[in-house]
Amino acid sequence: MIKDLVSFIDYSACAEVALALFVVTFILIFFGAFRLSNHATEKFAAIPLSDRIEDPRSE
Repeated sequence: MIKDLVSFIDYSACAEVALALFVVTFILIFFGAFRLSNHATEKFAAIPLSDRIEDPRSE
């Protein structure tokens, strides 16, 4: 019964939906990265060099 049900499901739109979700997410992250200030960017870049645990978004 489940095999018959699964065989009737149409997955043809899944690839297009996945691609659209990827593109939207990529654009949001891209613009979010460019909206960061220079100070925040420098604090994010310094994280691997620091031994302290800190939140780069604070201050």
